[in-house]
Amino acid sequence: MTDSDTIIPVLAIVCIFGAPVAAWIISRVLAHKERMEMLRHGIVPPASERDMRRAMKQGWSPNQSAGPAANQFAYQADYYAQHQLRRGIQVACVGFALLIGLGFIGYRGDGTYVYGPWLLGGLIPLFVGIAQIINAVLSGATFGAPGAPRRFGPTFDAGAPPENSAGTTVPPGPTYGGWRPGPIPEIEKPASPPDYRS
Repeated sequence: MTDSDTIIPVLAIVCIFGAPVAAWIISRVLAHKERMEMLRHGIVPPASERDMRRAMKQGWSPNQSAGPAANQFAYQADYYAQHQLRRGIQVACVGFALLIGLGFIGYRGDGTYVYGPWLLGGLIPLFVGIAQIINAVLSGATFGAPGAPRRFGPTFDAGAPPENSAGTTVPPGPTYGGWRPGPIPEIEKPASPPDYRS
């Protein structure tokens, strides 16, 4: 075996496995340098795509009211429950489809049907999906339209402006579910320390 017989496989292994790893390392180093330069010049860098995907899975979404360049996130409290409901429905439907498909294995040509352990391939994902749906509904997920606002607190007639506990009308503006508590009392000034100079 000559040296040329070993150089070609070694070079192929280095190119197949080493080139993608080297390209990934170079791209990460360049992204890090770009981020550091932005910080050095006082520019707030945008969130990385990986961090944004991870945050959006947990219910955080970019705050559109702050502008596209802002690095602001707003938390949607029911996003995770709705996401879990959607995922549970998908898993339950896949499990049901597998259950139907695997159910034909037990069918015999003479019209009899034999149950067997192959049905577990459909029953397990079906019940995992049902468990996810139950957990999502208990966490607050709803089956309604995805953007339908849910209102909390007392509701008022559209004609009359709401009043707070002090008897004054509540001015229009951003509210939590259309309801505001009464006026907030001011914090009392603390007592002054005793005067020991005498």
